[in-house]
This record gives sequence, structure tokens and C-alpha cells, in this order.
Amino acid sequence: MKFLSELLKNKLALIAFIFFIALLFLVILSIFGFGFDGNSFYSQDQNKILIPPSKDHILGTDQLGRDLLARLIYGSRLSLFVAIVTAIISFFIGVSLGTIAGLFEGKIDFIITRAIDIIYSLPDLLVLSIIGMIFSRSTTGILIAIGLISWMDVARLTRAEILKFKNHDFIVSARAIGLTNAQIVFKHILPNILNIILVAITFTMPRAIIAESTLSFLGLGISPPRCSWGTLASDGWQFLNTHTNLILYPSIMIMLTVLSLNILGDFLADLNQPKKSLI
Repeated sequence: MKFLSELLKNKLALIAFIFFIALLFLVILSIFGFGFDGNSFYSQDQNKILIPPSKDHILGTDQLGRDLLARLIYGSRLSLFVAIVTAIISFFIGVSLGTIAGLFEGKIDFIITRAIDIIYSLPDLLVLSIIGMIFSRSTTGILIAIGLISWMDVARLTRAEILKFKNHDFIVSARAIGLTNAQIVFKHILPNILNIILVAITFTMPRAIIAESTLSFLGLGISPPRCSWGTLASDGWQFLNTHTNLILYPSIMIMLTVLSLNILGDFLADLNQPKKSLI
């Protein structure tokens, strides 16, 4: 398989891939109720407030006596869930609107591209904050907010690829034998541009994680006792001068996850580049 053979040759991409798979494994464990050494993400112990790393609490505890490792593992659920759902939203909205704009030039194309330009002109933080407040710090609100600011690049890329392919000889021939626009798109165009779109989708995931972390850090994320890496970093901010580990651990997880996804995105982009002939 080309992907695996090229991945084994690229050590940096391989490390990023292994890290991301390990992260998904932790998420699966947390979904099935995993708690490290019996510690749950919400269990409080007033006798163990802000204790340093120990045998019972490998990363220590927070200001309410909750195990930091358990909360980091649980927090990965929301952070990665937001990234994956945002990627799905970007795919369906971006590909749908980009395909419509590319196929039907004229007024429809003008309306869609102008709408994309308008949304692009709005500050991301403003959109995130307004929608976050409207939905009262719910997971649904976070997904809608981040989804609304993440699909435009995919739509633009899809439109550009559709415009490039729609006048090729094999598309003209398909139209001449009576195939509908839908048949042409699904049978001939999308299979040829799907790899390029998936690469673009990969880059929306780290942006979604950063956006969710920003919302949570500003206090517009999900409500306690649920947590994400962003809420953990926000909680740790008030103890920055005394207990740096509270903000350090979630920040490291955000950094490593975003870095690994960007590395994998670059790897997939390079993988889809046409090989240059030596002749």
C-alpha cells in the first residue's frame, strides 16, 4: 500500500501518525469508562488538593482534588470529537457548495462566492463568541460555531477543482452521452479530486482544536464538570505562578496534537503531488 510504504520512509510523519493513533486509543478507553488507577475525571478529594505528581496521581491533582491524568484523558474526548465533527461538517458543506458553484456558473456561483467572502471577512473569534453565548456553552453550540468558520477553504478548493475538470474531454463526452450533472460529479469528478479535498479537510482539524481551546480558555466552552483541554488550560491559568503543571499539561497536549495533524496534512499533500519525470 502506497500510504504505508511512504509513511515508513518519512520518520516525522510516522511519529505523528503513531501519536495520533495512541491519542485515539486513549479516547476509546475514556469512552468505555477508563479511569487511571480507579481515578475518575470528576471525583473530588478535598484532602488531595493541588498535590504534586505521586504514585497515586501520576500528574498530580487540580484545585478540587481531581486527578489530572484522568481529566486529560477525558478532555481528549471533546477536543478530538470537535476536530472530527468539524472535518465532517467542512466536507459536506464545503464540497456541496463548492460543487454547486463550480457546476452552475453565473448568478449561483456569484452568490456562493460572495457569501464565502462575507463569512471570511468576519473575525473568527467574534463568530465563535457570539454563537458560544447563544447556545449557553453547550457542545452543540461549539460544533456549530466552529463548523461555520471552517468550511470555506474546502468550498473554494472544490469549486476550483470542479472548474478545472468540467471542461475536460472525458467530462464533455459524458455529458454528450446524456449523463446528468449529478452522475458526472459522483462518477467522474469527485473520484478525481477526493484526495485533494481530504488533504484540505486534514488541515481543518488542528484549526478546530485551537478554536475550541480558545473558546474554552475564554470561558465560553462547555460547562463543568465536563472538560476539554481548553477548559483545563483555562482552569490552570489562575494557578500559573504557583502550580504551572495545571496549564502546562493540557497546553502540551494541544500543541502535540495540532503539530501531529499538521505534519500528517503536509505528508498527505506531498503524497498527492505528481511525481516529476526525470526525462
